[in-house]
Amino acid sequence: MAKRATSARLAAPAVRRAVRRPVPHPKARDCDDCRAFTAFQATTYGILGNALSTAFDLSSAVKIPKGKRAVIELVTASIFVPAKTWVSLRMYTSLAFVPSNLDLYITPQGVHSGANVPVPRTRETWVATHSLRAYTDHDINFDISRDYVDEPGDATICISGYIAS
Repeated sequence: MAKRATSARLAAPAVRRAVRRPVPHPKARDCDDCRAFTAFQATTYGILGNALSTAFDLSSAVKIPKGKRAVIELVTASIFVPAKTWVSLRMYTSLAFVPSNLDLYITPQGVHSGANVPVPRTRETWVATHSLRAYTDHDINFDISRDYVDEPGDATICISGYIAS
């Protein structure tokens, strides 16, 4: 014979122990191209004074964590010098104690009448655009050399890339 439920059993139902489920944690970065999370770009501008070569240091503009490497994927440069001046552009990087020196190709874009800054004379424009893959764990330097130093010039250099693990 079936037991009858008494009013005591109905009044105080048995409490089941609550099941604790773990809080869901997001998965590790799920992305098609994770380089975008560590991307960087840096630009520097400088006056080319009365010297055969002028150095540009971008090492402090790109913070490379210890044990990581920066991968430079694009370098662009615009160089403005007095007309009939030949220039060259070199990039310096390093992996540990091994240096890397890359001569980048620059193209003359023509001669134009310069404004009053820095001198009111005809000026020549040189540009460089390089899609490359240069690795470094510390140094990112550029050097612009030229063969005529009696008048100043100016230059802008821009790099972009990402930090690799």
